[in-house]
Amino acid sequence: MPSLPPGSRREKLEDYSKTWAGVSWEEKHIKSLDGTRLSVAVARPEPSPAVKQDKRKQVVVLYFQGNGASIPPRTPMLSNILRAAAKDSPHEWTLLALSYRGYWTSSGRAHQRGIEKDAQAFVDWAIENYDQNPKTTEFILWGQSIGSGVASYAASKYLESEKTTGAARISRLVLETPFVSIKSMLAAIYPDWWVPYKHLWPFLRSWWDCEDALRRIAASSNPPKVLMVVASGDEIVPRVQADQLETLCRELRLDVTRRDVLGALHTQASTLEQGKRVISDWMAGRKID
Repeated sequence: MPSLPPGSRREKLEDYSKTWAGVSWEEKHIKSLDGTRLSVAVARPEPSPAVKQDKRKQVVVLYFQGNGASIPPRTPMLSNILRAAAKDSPHEWTLLALSYRGYWTSSGRAHQRGIEKDAQAFVDWAIENYDQNPKTTEFILWGQSIGSGVASYAASKYLESEKTTGAARISRLVLETPFVSIKSMLAAIYPDWWVPYKHLWPFLRSWWDCEDALRRIAASSNPPKVLMVVASGDEIVPRVQADQLETLCRELRLDVTRRDVLGALHTQASTLEQGKRVISDWMAGRKID
């Protein structure tokens, strides 16, 4: 839903600059695998004294947004988490937020096959431009809601490709308010046998499948650690979806951590203080509550 709320495609990064507090943002443009022009918002926190003393490692976070709205109104939340992750960290931090085709100032029309191409091009571009040293650069993929499907897909495609030989490592994968698959969501939302919607999954326009992506990730030679951030009051994704994903990760022997953000609705898991602390500390490799 790239045009909701109304006017979301006309928003500008600078409209939210007063909320960034020590984080700078700029817009860049890349091309998808099929040549579609995409926008990427790039954020960097002010360097701490620790970074000046030790620049041995760089951490790059790739953010995949949820279904509605655009990147600019997400910059206050993203700035808070990036700033918290970089605090007292001896590493350099960069956050890259992808605007899918048809969203914000990106060209084209939003559809899954196209967004899959966007996600792959985004990861390739990020690694090509921000991988200063494969031994000292780590990439974190973070997806929210529908973005968790996009992020897990992008991670699986990169990890199963030959590009991983000697290349930068995707070390962590954050799945915020994730789901098993769009097909499974139909059954979870409409469980009654007499309701026809769950049987209409062959006609879905989008079929994002986190289960399939996680199976592919687990089969790679060096799978990333996984953080599941669940909104305890999620009104969109049923809690059973997170339960099933957590069980799947453990069966696949993935290094998975789950945290439920108390009182959070679907869009609040990363905006409430607990969620902000969990995501930032986990990305920075610090112990989380």
